[in-house]
Amino acid sequence: MRRSGASGTTLTARWTYQNAQIVSERSEILNSTDTAVLEFHIAKPNGWPKGRYTVEILANDGLTGTREFEVR
Repeated sequence: MRRSGASGTTLTARWTYQNAQIVSERSEILNSTDTAVLEFHIAKPNGWPKGRYTVEILANDGLTGTREFEVR
């Protein structure tokens, strides 16, 4: 995610399975007012269960974006 923001802003990626179960949640604090690049990713060596997943991106606990995807 590329975003300009205030130093001290907390960005969080929250991954959920079937719209309820939290799979992973990770936060990073922006340390600059310049444009920054943050990478959020998750991995599971044995593969992910089939189903629908959602990742939400939050800035200081306010929702800024959502993406849904499906593992088949």
